[in-house]
Amino acid sequence: MLRSEGGTVVGARVRRLAAAGIALALAGESRADGPVDLQSAFRRAFDGVEACVAIRDVAPGAGSAVSDEAVCGRRLPPCATFELPATVIAIDRGVVPDANTPVKRNLPFQDDPAGGVSLREAFQRPIPWVYEEVARRIGSGAFDKSLAAMRYGNAEVAGPVERIGAGERSNGLTLSAPEQVEFLARLKRGELPTSSESQARTVEIMPVDKIGEANVAWKTGVCDSTGWVVGWVDRPQRSSVIFAAAVHGADQKPEELLDRTRKLLGELALTPAK
Repeated sequence: MLRSEGGTVVGARVRRLAAAGIALALAGESRADGPVDLQSAFRRAFDGVEACVAIRDVAPGAGSAVSDEAVCGRRLPPCATFELPATVIAIDRGVVPDANTPVKRNLPFQDDPAGGVSLREAFQRPIPWVYEEVARRIGSGAFDKSLAAMRYGNAEVAGPVERIGAGERSNGLTLSAPEQVEFLARLKRGELPTSSESQARTVEIMPVDKIGEANVAWKTGVCDSTGWVVGWVDRPQRSSVIFAAAVHGADQKPEELLDRTRKLLGELALTPAK
C-alpha cells in the first residue's frame, strides 16, 4: 500500500489522486499496439528486479500513480539524488552563491583541482567530495530544519552530516518513490519553502537528454543496495511528467537503471520507443 509520512495506510483519497495523476500525465498517449498502461510498461522495463516506479503530472494536486502500492510504500536512502535538496539548501542559505562558483575543500587533497569544482560539475559528473564539503558547511541543524520544511521523506538527519543520504544508518534519511516525485514536482514548480533562485538554479543543473521532441532530465544514485533514477520529461505544448524509479538489491549499476528507465518512458509513449 502507499504510505503516508507517518507510515499509516493512505486511504481512498490517495487512490483517487493516483488515478487522476496518471490520467493527467499520460493523457492522449498511446503506443503502436494500443493505449499506455503503467503496470504493463513497468513489467516490460523492470522484469526480474525488485523495483518501484512512481509517476505524476507536474500540475498541483495531480497525485502520483505507482507500479505497485506495497513495494512503492517502502522508504529507501536517497543516495546521490540527495544532491537535489542539498543544492537547493546550499544556494538558499548562501553557502554557495550559485551552482557555477567553484568549491574547494577546507583541507585540500593533493589531486584536487587548484581552481575548485562547481556544484554544476560535481552534480553532473559526479564528484562526491564537493557535496560532502558543502554538507559540512550547511551543518546538521540547518539540514534538519530545511528537510522538515521541504517535507523530504522522513527528514531524519543522523550520523556524519556529509553522509546523510548514503543509507549507512538504520535511523537515517529515507524516502519513497511517491515522495520523490512529490518533492520534484514542487521543485519544478518553484514551490519549495526556499528562494525561487535556489530552486531555479537546481533545476538548471539537471543533466538533460533530448529524445525525439522530449527533453528528459535525469539524476541517478546508488548506495546501500539501492538504486534510483529520478527526473522529469518536458515536451512541447504538454505538461511536464515527473518520474522516480527505485530498485532494491545488490550490485546496482547506474547505466543499467538508466536503460530500464529509458525503456519505461518509451513504453509509456513519453519518449519515442526504441
